Parts: sequence; C-alpha cells; structure tokens
Amino acid sequence: MDSSPAKRDQNDNKINMKALFKKELQFYLNNPIGYMVIILFAVFANFLFIKDLFVIGSASMRPFFDVLPWLFMIFIPAITMRMFAEERRTNTIEVLLSLPVSELKIVLSKFLVSLTVVGASLLLTVALPVSLYALTNQLGAKLYIPELLVAYLGALLVAASFISIGLYFSLRFENQVVSFLFSVLTLFILIMFATDFMGSIVSGQVQSLLVYFSPVTQMQSFIKGIIDLRSTLYFVNITALSLFLTITTLERRD
Repeated sequence: MDSSPAKRDQNDNKINMKALFKKELQFYLNNPIGYMVIILFAVFANFLFIKDLFVIGSASMRPFFDVLPWLFMIFIPAITMRMFAEERRTNTIEVLLSLPVSELKIVLSKFLVSLTVVGASLLLTVALPVSLYALTNQLGAKLYIPELLVAYLGALLVAASFISIGLYFSLRFENQVVSFLFSVLTLFILIMFATDFMGSIVSGQVQSLLVYFSPVTQMQSFIKGIIDLRSTLYFVNITALSLFLTITTLERRD
C-alpha cells in the first residue's frame, strides 16, 4: 500500500507527457506547412538518390547520407521554428507555462514531436535502400543491411542535435523567420567546419579541432556502419547542452 502513491505519481507523469506530446503533434500537423516540409524533404532526398544512382553511377547509399546533414540544415529549422516562436507570438506560451507541468516536460515534448516528424520523414526514404537492394541483387552484388541501419541511426542522432539547436533559437526569437535564419546559420557554420574552405582560413591544431566538432565528421563512422562511442557522445552532448539552455531560458521566461 505504501507504494501506491508513487505509482499514481508515475502514471500522472506519463499521462502529462502523453497529453503534451499529442498537443504538440496536433499543433504541428494542424498547419499545412508541416506536411509541405515533409513532402519537400522526401522529394529532395529521392532526387539526390536518383542523381547519384543514374548520373554518377554510384550504387551505394553513402552519397545520400553524406548530403543528409545539408538537407537537415534547412529541413529541421523549418520544423522547429514554429515550436516556441509561434506560441510566443500568439501569447499561448503563457497558457502553456500556467499548466501544472515542468519546463523540462514542455521542452522534451516539443523535442520528441520534432524528432518524430524527422523520423517519419526518414521513413519516406526507405524506398531508396529497398530499390537499391533489389538492383544490387540483380547485378550480383549485395547491400549490407546492418551498415544501412547504423547509418540511419547516425542520421537520427544528427537530427536530434539539430532539433535541440533549432528549439533554442525558436524560444529566443518571437519571429519564426528570424528563428529559422539563426538556426540555419548556426548549423551551416558547424557543417562548414569540415570543409576545405574552413581549412583555407585556419590551419594546424585549430583546423583539426574545428573538423572534429563538425557533425559531418562525426557522422562518417555511422555511414561506414560503425557505432563510434565518441561520435555518439558528441551528438548526445550537443543535444543535452542545447536542451539544457532551452529549459533554463524557458524557466527565466525571457
């Protein structure tokens, strides 16, 4: 009998998170822009795959995953820009903060909804490896499924870190466009750390450090089918730090 209050509290917490998740998902899906973003992502992802397959002649998913962070750089800020900015603009954020839920749950619900949307978008690309698998079998080759699954895991980790950054800027700015631009700029700089252009500006240890802190660099092990603990911790730390900044900012109610 002593444990029953604790069990009831746990059930209440689950119900609160479930209700928040459903609210945020409806908030996103009630706007046609949300569907447009998902469809556009699927169109561009499929186009890039077809280009590499028939124009370049590459029967591999690696080029697709190489360009995925660049797609996420536009796609994810388009998802997250409304999460807090729209609520601040319409003042519904005050209603949300008046509910008997913590800022942690509010941020996590928006994060999980964004990650769900990205996950659903990635599901729309499953036809790509399926087609490639059928093609390579006909040619006597074979697509390595475990490597593909690890690459998709890496894509989700990249998405999680990008989402957390996008949520922070969505909270910081009331204007959705400004939120979108700051998110894109930040992600662009992170991606550019691994490019030759950045190498022409800095050199030596600074360049090596910048290359290491690029999500493009950290995703390479996943693309090769290797779950690298250091790369995993990199994405987890970026996600956790950005979510922490978002939660503390929301607690101050700036």
